[in-house]
Amino acid sequence: MAPFLTAGPYSARDGEGRVLFDGLGIALEEGSLSVLDGPSGSGKSTLLRQLVGLVPTPAADRTLAGEGFGPRELPRWRSRVVLMAQDAPMLAGTVGDNLRFPFTHRGAPAGRPDERRLGELLAATGLGAIPESRAVATLSGGERHRLALARGLLWDPPVLVADEPLSGLDEDAARTCFDLLLGFARRPGHAALVVLHDRSRAHLADHRLALRRGGGGEA
Repeated sequence: MAPFLTAGPYSARDGEGRVLFDGLGIALEEGSLSVLDGPSGSGKSTLLRQLVGLVPTPAADRTLAGEGFGPRELPRWRSRVVLMAQDAPMLAGTVGDNLRFPFTHRGAPAGRPDERRLGELLAATGLGAIPESRAVATLSGGERHRLALARGLLWDPPVLVADEPLSGLDEDAARTCFDLLLGFARRPGHAALVVLHDRSRAHLADHRLALRRGGGGEA
């Protein structure tokens, strides 16, 4: 069976010109969660940004569910392969603003989010008691990470690419949020690639991809 997503090759160097990885390709299976492992400084975050199309990679080919995406189709690719960044960036404004802004994009699956699903995700991530009118500037780091996860799951793209999505969460919250990611990834027509700062849950993933400094080939 062909992979659900294929992308690459990707290459990167660090700030001192040393090779992080070279000629690396990524393949993800449908209905699965993959964890990307690698030592600090191996280029995991760089690779994720290249995968979602936020770093110029003219030589890269991209396919999703058998469909190819050329360089001119990067905006459409980015609407289907969505990054949850490590620092959980938020728009200035309220919790509600941040949950709804992806649905203003042309690639949105609908003009507005499913309000019932929105409430379920806020409750599941432990944010149900926070009013949507609350300014995101007042949220803690852990709350921002949970809000970023709720936003990504609400958007419901085919592929979520998450860079340390459990950072700053206590054990109970981390377990709950990881289970939400698993549930998302294991649905037909979906997949997820995740970097974990705490690797104790990596064994629960469907696949583990290893990134070694200076490596190449397939991840």
